[in-house]
Amino acid sequence: MRSILILSFVLFLNVESFGQLKAEKYIAMAREDINNQNYTLAIQKLNFAIKSKPYLIDAYFLRASSKYRLGDYKGATDDYTQCILINPLSAASFQNRGIARAQFNDHFGAIEDYKLAIKIDPLNYFIFVQKASSEVQIEEYDNALTSVDKAISINPYLGSGYVLRGIVLNQLEEYEKAIVDFNKAIELDPTDAEPWLRKAVSQNSLLNPKGALSDCDSAIARDSTSSLGYFIKGNIYADQLDYKDAEENYSKVIELNPNNALAFYNRGNIRIKLDNYNGAAYDYKKVIDINPDNILAHFNLALTFHKMDLYKNAEMEYSTVITLYPEMEDAWFNRAFVRRKLGNEAGAQIDFIKGNSIRGQNREKEYNLEEEEILKRFTQMDANFYHPNFDENEQRIVILAMPFFEIKSIAYREIEKAHLYYNTPLVNDYNEIHKNQPFFYITNYLLNENVPTAEEQFAVYNKKSLDIGNSKDDRFYLWQAMIYKSEFDFNNAIATYDTLLTKNPNSALAYFNKANAMLDLLELLLKLETGNGEFINAGDEYKSIELKDVETVNLRLKEIENLYEKAIELESDFYLAWFNMAIVLGEQRDFNASLEAYSKAIKINEDFKEAYLNRGVNYLFLENPKKACSDFSKAGELGLSEAYKIIKKYCK
Repeated sequence: MRSILILSFVLFLNVESFGQLKAEKYIAMAREDINNQNYTLAIQKLNFAIKSKPYLIDAYFLRASSKYRLGDYKGATDDYTQCILINPLSAASFQNRGIARAQFNDHFGAIEDYKLAIKIDPLNYFIFVQKASSEVQIEEYDNALTSVDKAISINPYLGSGYVLRGIVLNQLEEYEKAIVDFNKAIELDPTDAEPWLRKAVSQNSLLNPKGALSDCDSAIARDSTSSLGYFIKGNIYADQLDYKDAEENYSKVIELNPNNALAFYNRGNIRIKLDNYNGAAYDYKKVIDINPDNILAHFNLALTFHKMDLYKNAEMEYSTVITLYPEMEDAWFNRAFVRRKLGNEAGAQIDFIKGNSIRGQNREKEYNLEEEEILKRFTQMDANFYHPNFDENEQRIVILAMPFFEIKSIAYREIEKAHLYYNTPLVNDYNEIHKNQPFFYITNYLLNENVPTAEEQFAVYNKKSLDIGNSKDDRFYLWQAMIYKSEFDFNNAIATYDTLLTKNPNSALAYFNKANAMLDLLELLLKLETGNGEFINAGDEYKSIELKDVETVNLRLKEIENLYEKAIELESDFYLAWFNMAIVLGEQRDFNASLEAYSKAIKINEDFKEAYLNRGVNYLFLENPKKACSDFSKAGELGLSEAYKIIKKYCK
């Protein structure tokens, strides 16, 4: 059921003194960014305003609004909380915090916020609508009815109020009353497709399929992209045993929304009825593509293979079901049958005994909430009817952790083309001593194409080094090693770092960059091993080690980890080394240790946005989505726009 959430963002103007002018300037600029939908930029400006004047409610309110629009509901909630701490009588802050909480299914918390907002602003009908919406979500239908009645009494022309009350009445099985409300909503706005769709559901519940189909057609006439309209039609035709028309309408849903798993599943069931087993198998496979752990799709696919006499395929799918949810007794019995068909009598007998055992257990036990949640996860169907054109790639976000940092060099005249966010005192000292020579910087980004080549820079530097008496200092070896690495000559790069460390065993930068070079080499070798890399023709000269198994890879990662540790031992505040070491620990699947390393990097530099994002990824691996989303929110707040893509997928 679609939640009806109507946002009402109120902006406050509090100019208290001349000292606030700087903060007010940032706030004004942020407002302009918000108007232009540049929410990430707005957040950056509001961060400056908050640092300047941390008691200004406007800054927190606008930042919360921006985070909300970026899908960062947890971050928005935190900022609205700050607003409330500053002004406990701000109804808008309570209201909008409730809206944000509802977005990540904290409906009980949302309702409490709405109650507090109503005490301050009792004539705001939007709050009552939002409160009713959350009450519907937790199935408190009587309370929802009371809330929406109040909203309509304040504003009798509120179309969304009548729609919501109709939804509540549908849930209470008062279908005729629901239809009256939907008709009222249609009267107020004849162009809105939603009340027609809701009315169709009521009509079908009253055993009036003809009227229901007509209402669906009316909705579709007003919104041709209404996948929900076609879906409801498909369900009605299926109930009437009109399988061809049902299939046609489910196909229309899939055309409009190619990632609607529920439509694929229902069409698969219909195709079974039509003896179209190949088509059904295709549909169930699509459900599995969208949600690989859906036991219903695996089970029905197994049944389809079963009907096609593809017993080996059926056995595999039943086995998947059993692995995901061993309590499903039918999967054991059915696998026993196909194993008997495959001549595996012993396996069939074991499955039959196991199935009987599970059946006895299921009859005796009462399922607890945890088991219900597990079953819900394995049976849930993705079906986004209100965003028919969403991108498949957005639906399947692969979290890419931020890459490791390394020291690079550039000519002084090209400094502005480098990303200089995190230069450390170590690097700055080198640059200060050797002005007008190649400039060192730390980054995890690639430079622009028009930057002078490494060979050009190296030639210039060699000439300059001769001019200063042929003395090769630490800087020369660092830079020479960087050049080797840029040419993928990792062996000479590593050897050069070793030469430097022989001359100066206290060079933290040498340990740091040697580790980076070894990490790059390891990545290259892994690409070569799998045949998926860009350097297929690299040749044997790059293979200084052989990767025979996972254990060997982990040994190499341990060597790299030790180099970062040495750099940190020499420079305890070297937060970039902590960051890189955290990546290496994560590659070894030691997520707790990786977590600790990211935390140490953040402790040294509290604005280290990349560390927040990567630590969030670790929290996801450790199945702690709450802390993960908090870190993603912080990364986004600090300006890392990639974080909001992750938030939209994992922080609901």
